[in-house]
Amino acid sequence: MKVFLVSLGCSKNLVDSEIMLGILKQAGFSITQKPEAAQVAIVNTCAFINDAKQEAIEAIFELVKLKKQGGLKTIIVAGCLPQRYKHKLSFLLKEADGFLGPGNIHKIVKVIASSCKGKRPLLIDRSHYLYKDSTPRKLLTPSHYAYVKIADGCNNRCGYCVIPRIRGNYHSRTIESVVKEVKGLARTGVKEINLISQDTTFYGQDRYGKPKLDVLLKKLVQIKELKWIRILYAHPHHLKRSLLDIIAGESKICSYIDLPIQHINDKILKLMRRKVTSYEIRKLIDDIRSLMPEAALRTTLIVGYPQETEKDFKQLCDFVRAVGFERLGVFKYSRQENTPAAKLTGHLPDKIKEKRFKKVMLLQQKIIAKKNSSLIGRQMDVLIDRRQADNVALGRSQFDAPEVDGLVYVKGKNIKEGDFIKVKITDSLLYDLCGVKL
Repeated sequence: MKVFLVSLGCSKNLVDSEIMLGILKQAGFSITQKPEAAQVAIVNTCAFINDAKQEAIEAIFELVKLKKQGGLKTIIVAGCLPQRYKHKLSFLLKEADGFLGPGNIHKIVKVIASSCKGKRPLLIDRSHYLYKDSTPRKLLTPSHYAYVKIADGCNNRCGYCVIPRIRGNYHSRTIESVVKEVKGLARTGVKEINLISQDTTFYGQDRYGKPKLDVLLKKLVQIKELKWIRILYAHPHHLKRSLLDIIAGESKICSYIDLPIQHINDKILKLMRRKVTSYEIRKLIDDIRSLMPEAALRTTLIVGYPQETEKDFKQLCDFVRAVGFERLGVFKYSRQENTPAAKLTGHLPDKIKEKRFKKVMLLQQKIIAKKNSSLIGRQMDVLIDRRQADNVALGRSQFDAPEVDGLVYVKGKNIKEGDFIKVKITDSLLYDLCGVKL
């Protein structure tokens, strides 16, 4: 039986998709990238914001069209959307044949078998699933890099976020399991590991009584085959100086700090329940700049939060201008039911959110254009992700995470996917760089 899978949302969801595919392959299913060739289709959904929910619904109904044509027999809806809406979603999506939440992805074979017998399984509960180093997994990334999920769930309870309601409390994998998995990936040719969880800097607190990301990193840098280790999703409340010292002191750990601050105004930070103040964020960024002046500092912001005034927004813009983030993403506040933010007064119209979104993005475009121009003439190591033409390849520096940041367009002969090469930067685009192989 052939299976087609659509993976939506974040890299954490992507790992869940890879696990489902690995389990299915081990059970004898064949995997296809052509939905018209499949008998079973799985949509692993995101439900973080309204746009993500809409994308999931659209993906499901594209498969429903195929099902009506007769080739596709079974549609399984997995991930955060069924976990969030449970029986309500089952009622609304009558065309779907089965549902399972993120805590039950390891039961995907059972769900498919049940649905093929004419039943309509709904495996959604509050259970957690932490995969192990021995769990079968089929990578959906290029063979030279992978995401490694070191924990699931979240304890932060930010005012706007539904993740704890969907994924539950924070649960860390063991250090031993993560190290074994990374060693196994490195043996297969993976050169870059991206460590992920909802709050990577909180890793180990639940299992060991205190954060253990520093211990994990010290073990991972000893794996000879690895070239880059990247840390994603560092909460400013949990990113301590001791961890920064390790990042700065280890050449294998990318000089890349992913620090979602969301805002800088103290009133908004408090309404967001972010557990940090404007002063603490500024102090942390000063420490990072002092310790790692060459590091790429990435952040995400939310504009149009309830009660955000023009003065609050101006403070945010002034801060962005002063810091000069190397990488920056912006979200327009999306009202989500059953969150503290949804109950606040002072919700803003979409028109104002859109205006503020565009203003921050235009501001960041000027910042990154200036920073990229300053890199012309520099040499840097680039990891090649794919070839685009005979003498042109697309790669990334250590300052760019896969899928979310910029690219380096490299001219040169005999460049292969997965190569680490030395590149001289010759030109800059809006978010990308151009260079030649040395």
